[in-house]
Amino acid sequence: MQSQLMASAGVDYSTEGLSPYEVLKDVSRRLHKLAGSAGTFGFDAIGHQARLLEGVLQRCLEEGKAVIDLQLIDVVGSQLQSMQVELVPSSKHNPKVTSKLNEPSKAAKIWLIEEDPTLGQHILEQLTNFSYVVRLFSSVPAACKEINKEPPDILIVDVMMGVEHLAPLQALSCPLLFISNSDTFDARMQAAQLNAHGYFLKPLNIPQLVNRLEQLLQEHRAPPPRILVVDDDQQLAAYYRLVLESAGMEVRILDKPRYIIDQLNSFRPELLLMDVHMPDYDGPDLAAVVRQYDEWSSLPIVFLSAEMDLGKQVDALSHGADDFLTKPILAAQLIASIRVRVARSRTLSALLNRDSLTGLLKHASIKSTAMNEITRGFRQGYPVVVAMIDIDNFKSINDTYGHAVGDVVIASVATLLRQRLRQTDMIGRYGGEEFLLVMPHCCAEDGRKRLEDIREYFSRLRFNQDGQEFACTLSAGMVCSTDAMHDDQDRLLVVADEALYRAKRRGRNQVCH
Repeated sequence: MQSQLMASAGVDYSTEGLSPYEVLKDVSRRLHKLAGSAGTFGFDAIGHQARLLEGVLQRCLEEGKAVIDLQLIDVVGSQLQSMQVELVPSSKHNPKVTSKLNEPSKAAKIWLIEEDPTLGQHILEQLTNFSYVVRLFSSVPAACKEINKEPPDILIVDVMMGVEHLAPLQALSCPLLFISNSDTFDARMQAAQLNAHGYFLKPLNIPQLVNRLEQLLQEHRAPPPRILVVDDDQQLAAYYRLVLESAGMEVRILDKPRYIIDQLNSFRPELLLMDVHMPDYDGPDLAAVVRQYDEWSSLPIVFLSAEMDLGKQVDALSHGADDFLTKPILAAQLIASIRVRVARSRTLSALLNRDSLTGLLKHASIKSTAMNEITRGFRQGYPVVVAMIDIDNFKSINDTYGHAVGDVVIASVATLLRQRLRQTDMIGRYGGEEFLLVMPHCCAEDGRKRLEDIREYFSRLRFNQDGQEFACTLSAGMVCSTDAMHDDQDRLLVVADEALYRAKRRGRNQVCH
């Protein structure tokens, strides 16, 4: 009888030696999972029936072992068999997901609408220094005439240009930024209602504007979110992976919770999607263990469970989770919830770890990242190039043209590095006008070619200040991990810095290895 009941519940192991209480406790746990997952796969009636049956078992279990008899097991077994007969696939609730394809990166095109020709030309020149392709329009109608030609990646509009006529341009579906002399609530509200991605006051802080432009472009070109699903129900976890991967995410499943820290360290997820009720280890306890590690203290954790008890949901959240989603859940809702959480996490990480002027990693972050990548390269046997880059004669630029212009030069180096390096390369502002690059899976010869390309390209840029045009140069020092012994891996940053100073002593505007 017990064997029949367990088989009906989807259990294929022998129940010999289990008491009726233990049998019902195990079935109750499985019904809890079925109540949450059945609706997800389109079996709403089965999910409802499972939830009702789970409630009956829970009340019996809470009353104690004495009232549980074989007659109750017979009743439960009969209902489970009835549910099994009703398992007819339904196509009404098949999830509809659309895949988001990553487009190849390209030079960013900016449309600038500014009726003041002097100001418009000044902004155009400044943005051109950052390697953007900028088109200047004197009015909204003039820009609308070009709407059927190659569209921009980003649109910048002076709010005084008559934003009520922007509808045709909004159809381009590109990010919209406003520039304005007005800092009133009503003006900002109007920008918000037009779905503006930014609002900048005149006189413009060009590096700040460029940071926002780069942020928008990086969001468009960002790598897929990495999601770790922790669930002992392998079929349901596989379904979640299918849904999330079809939405352009990278997903890994973990069905053995005790190895969660190993998976975090190897996969480096950006969000943890976890069931609440699992054998041996509950989700809240796992979340508490994850939060013990400083490295994972801010990792978004989302519980996905059929638990309907509000008190238990609150208790689960109190163990360090960020959100609680209830099963069954629509595919679109799951995708949207995870995307929002990952986007907010990336924004927070950028604010904490990135330099406000350049948008690059700060000193401590890039140094830690460099050491981790060097160690990983030595362990796994692939080459890593480490390079230091410095702007030549930067003090004279500040003294001659002012610190604001100096900031423009620094920001332009950051933009150039992002444009000329791979997405897998790591870049940070090491201090002042000095930058640290880490290029994994890169040999010494390829590293030198990339640095020479950056150096030559930067030397061709022209900066303008009050009608005066000037250029700058870069010096770089580099080292490849294959040129160092394993015991010297901690000195690669020092070796790259020494190579940089050799480049300076030899006349600047060159790369030393």
